[in-house]
Amino acid sequence: MAMVAVAGLFASCSEDGCWDAYDTTSEKTYSFEQAESNYSLTPSDTIRQIAVKVFRSNAKGNDTIPVAVTVNSDLLACNVIDAVVFENGKDFAEILIDVDYDNLVIGNKYTASFAFVVDSVNFFEHNYSISGNKTAKVNLQLQYTWRAAGKALYTEDIITTFFNAPNTTYSVEVEQANENPAIIRTKNLYGAGYPFNEPGDYDTKKDYYVVFNCNDPEGVYIDGWYDTGLNWGYGLFSFTSYGYYMMAAGYDFEAVKAAGYMGTLDEDLCITFPVKGLVATMPDLGTGYANLNGAFKLDLSSADLVME
Repeated sequence: MAMVAVAGLFASCSEDGCWDAYDTTSEKTYSFEQAESNYSLTPSDTIRQIAVKVFRSNAKGNDTIPVAVTVNSDLLACNVIDAVVFENGKDFAEILIDVDYDNLVIGNKYTASFAFVVDSVNFFEHNYSISGNKTAKVNLQLQYTWRAAGKALYTEDIITTFFNAPNTTYSVEVEQANENPAIIRTKNLYGAGYPFNEPGDYDTKKDYYVVFNCNDPEGVYIDGWYDTGLNWGYGLFSFTSYGYYMMAAGYDFEAVKAAGYMGTLDEDLCITFPVKGLVATMPDLGTGYANLNGAFKLDLSSADLVME
């Protein structure tokens, strides 16, 4: 078998030499530089363009590789519609995203997603880089600015997902968005103030926030997955609301609200969620429903809030 393989190889040689005559196109692999990139902007930023790099394993020749492009807003415009072009001698190409920065809405999330398309002409399954990224996603958000709003009382019912811990109430710092008073966040919810923490159980190198979207008092949700800085040896503890979890999976806000998965902000300025209305994760223990006792409460009645 070895002799047959060698013979076949030499039979493909030309006057230009074996390597020059050998078509390497099918042997190239491609990868996006990063699977996901996050851009958190402030009103003072002036970003106008974002570059997404795509790499190939061989810089020889001109290649046109099919790519699927999806954006969730007209405020993001890509120079690539359905393919990325590599120029001879370059091992990378760039997809450029023009950002209509002046019209971005504070708090809105803008995304652009890219994926190689297997068309069995210019791109095959074996052209994926084994160790690379098959897809890329860019997340862009113009962030709120914040004002300190005193303290609230927090009743904990999330750690109970993983541990037989009692529901305890303690004081936490809260902040309010200057641009929208219905956006509220806690600061270091599971830091030194959590009664069952000891020094070393939580990260003190930075602050950890959890943002509550209360635009609809009957449809309150935690606006993202949030790391808490707490680590009891099972990986970094993070959580979100089940309402957000469902919306991130593609379900409409109104549908999720109608299903009863959202939280509420009542007249006494207390945020609560239904039983199993939160989702928590510790990497070594897994992911599960939280608020199992229905005890979660963020009582904002003593906070210095400006409500419209």
